[in-house]
Amino acid sequence: MYFKTLPRIKYPWTDSKGKVHGQVVPDLFRRVQLDKFFKNRQVLIDTFLQDNDTPESIAYEYYGNVKYHWIVLLSNNIVDVKREWPLSNRNLISYVKDKYGENNSGDVHHYVDSTRADIIVDWDATKLANGEIEAVTNYNYEQDLNDKKKQILLLNKKYVKDIVSQYKKLMS
Repeated sequence: MYFKTLPRIKYPWTDSKGKVHGQVVPDLFRRVQLDKFFKNRQVLIDTFLQDNDTPESIAYEYYGNVKYHWIVLLSNNIVDVKREWPLSNRNLISYVKDKYGENNSGDVHHYVDSTRADIIVDWDATKLANGEIEAVTNYNYEQDLNDKKKQILLLNKKYVKDIVSQYKKLMS
């Protein structure tokens, strides 16, 4: 539904022989502002994702239609699903191995104050031995970032018809 409503443009391209062609394609750069719905916290519902949830599965579960996956993404200001949607546990392990190296997921990423994990501190052997600071591994660091992505917002079901109608109107 999202792409079907986009206006069409003629996109010129040149083949390997230098001949110019034109193809009609959706204008992917067209953007609309739907702030009315997403700036009002009263129309949004907090939810937590489970492992392997996708925008499509959430749309099906909550709205009853996978075609509303774009509403899930807009509700959370997600543009790049591969980078902004949380990874499954299995994909997170692979991601950490790719990013830090095969056997480096348990290496120290940084140190934090043991009483306030949000305060990053410098390494100090004495403080580490006394338990005043703690090491955060590469895997734990990435897992924490990934877990923060698991809390999402959903547009209340009763506004779906309104947003679809407004979206179609804005795109025409």
